[in-house]
Amino acid sequence: MNNEDSYFSNDSAGLWIVCDGMGGHQEGNFASHLVTDIFEQVKLKGTFEEKIDLITAQFYNIHRILQKKVHKLGGNAVIGTTLVLLLIDKEKAASIHSGDSRCYICRNTKLSMVTQDHAKNIQSENGERKALTRALCAPGELSLEVKKFQVLKDDVFLLCSDGFYDNLPIKIIQEGMQIKLLEDAMKLMSQTVLSGKADDNLTATLVGVYNEE
Repeated sequence: MNNEDSYFSNDSAGLWIVCDGMGGHQEGNFASHLVTDIFEQVKLKGTFEEKIDLITAQFYNIHRILQKKVHKLGGNAVIGTTLVLLLIDKEKAASIHSGDSRCYICRNTKLSMVTQDHAKNIQSENGERKALTRALCAPGELSLEVKKFQVLKDDVFLLCSDGFYDNLPIKIIQEGMQIKLLEDAMKLMSQTVLSGKADDNLTATLVGVYNEE
């Protein structure tokens, strides 16, 4: 299976991204890795709001690159990626997402979703399937959802593609995100997914919020 997922992690900058490419193996791989490659070069600075503006500007730049790629491919080419991004700046946080990659939060043992899927179930000749209603995609307009919120000590976040959460019982996500050692938490969830019938790329990252002593 060709991996169309990609992820980016920069703990010192407080920035994490998971992407799931779409539009065929080559195009999906190009789109998802374009996001993470560009953010490898981005230097976040300024206020919380300025960082969000800088991130958003980068996504518009990526969208323009995808549009040029589609124009070059011609025909009915579609190229894009889902994305879920988490920015944490001291006590403030923002999620930016488009598509059905998710951000979960576990706070005081309670699990909830920061993001809501941009997708719907539709009927086809082969039965019911999921169709995205938004993505970082060309052709088409860029549509991002930005959510700002406060973070608390001991919050734990999970960013993941649909191949990960589709093959993981919600009770295992909740159980895993309550494990103090993030490596052990990811091990529990990953082993559960891999022991099942996963038929998609699997990408996930855990982020814990801890106050410095």
